[in-house]
Amino acid sequence: MRKKSALITIIYIALGAAWLNLGSNWIERLDERTPGEDMSFLYDYKNIIFLVVSGLILFLLIEMHRRNLSSVERSYKQLFEGSIAAIYVLDRSSYRLVEVNEVMVRKYGYSRRELLEMTVLDLRPTEERTKLEEYLNSEHPEGRASGVWLHKKKNGDVFHMLISHHKTVFRGKPAYTVIAVDIERHVKAEERIKELLDVYETVTSVTNDVIWEYSPGKDQIDWMNGFTEIFGYAAEARENTIEWILSKIHPDDRARVEQSMEDSLAELSNSWRCEYQLKCADGTYKYVSNQAFILLDKNGQAEKMVGALRDITLRKNYEQRLLRKNQMLKDIAWNNSHELRRPVSNIVGILNLLKADAERNQTDVSLLEVLEQSAIELDEIITKINVSTKNVDLKN
Repeated sequence: MRKKSALITIIYIALGAAWLNLGSNWIERLDERTPGEDMSFLYDYKNIIFLVVSGLILFLLIEMHRRNLSSVERSYKQLFEGSIAAIYVLDRSSYRLVEVNEVMVRKYGYSRRELLEMTVLDLRPTEERTKLEEYLNSEHPEGRASGVWLHKKKNGDVFHMLISHHKTVFRGKPAYTVIAVDIERHVKAEERIKELLDVYETVTSVTNDVIWEYSPGKDQIDWMNGFTEIFGYAAEARENTIEWILSKIHPDDRARVEQSMEDSLAELSNSWRCEYQLKCADGTYKYVSNQAFILLDKNGQAEKMVGALRDITLRKNYEQRLLRKNQMLKDIAWNNSHELRRPVSNIVGILNLLKADAERNQTDVSLLEVLEQSAIELDEIITKINVSTKNVDLKN
């Protein structure tokens, strides 16, 4: 802008000097050609023409400047009123609002007249007013975001605004132009995320779940809280690659787990689940249940897996104990169905013979001895069953 003004001034001076010099030379030559006539009156005409032309040029320059200012003012007004952010101008000495846009009126619930009778302190909760005064009275950065501040609506609702401001002059007085962006939705979202993270921390601390995220394209796996506490690997002792965690799977399980994951990714399944043994930092193995959701990108390809790794060692140990107890119960059932059948069959047979002898009034002593022996064997078998039953510790 200054370069343009300087150029116009230089051109104006050059044209004026050329006019004065050429005009004087022209009058002198004309005076020499007409010695009998006095041509000095032409100097007056030359000066009058110069004043008229200069006036016209100055008028045109002023008019151009005025139009430029009007255009800038209209653009500023459109920006001021058309902004999606609340914009206001406040007096630097009194903090009074001297101009507000329509967004400001809608956002705070006051009318324009009400706002122009208020100070910027009236738009803040009581506990923030002193803080704002101290900020405005101190050296502070301008022209960029100065932080998040609490504002208050006419109905008393408090919300968060991101503020940026710069110094300006409004109607001849020092002022601040302030741009305020409502970020209440983002603040609420952050608070919700923090709340969910707190819930997640609480849940994972009591469920032995470790959340993980794997990006197949980058071959990077990230572990959330709990991995170190459950499996013993410190952050510096582990690698964030899929190969590293696969190397910790028990050799008997690794091929099965790898194939299962590859199949799920290839088939673009919604989820994946697998149980296996995972090696801990101390060399022992823990049984784990690993399940994940597979997220697809816009092209329908597997972009990410988000899963939960759970320590199920206690459950697996309990299942194995149940299997052992079940086998013991099967052995008992076998004794019942086989060993008991023989003496019982003998007793039944002998009783049938005794019944037949009873009909002939004859009794064979040897048959009674066999019956006695069968009864003894039956008693021994029952004793063995009792002992086996006591060995089944249902509590442990």
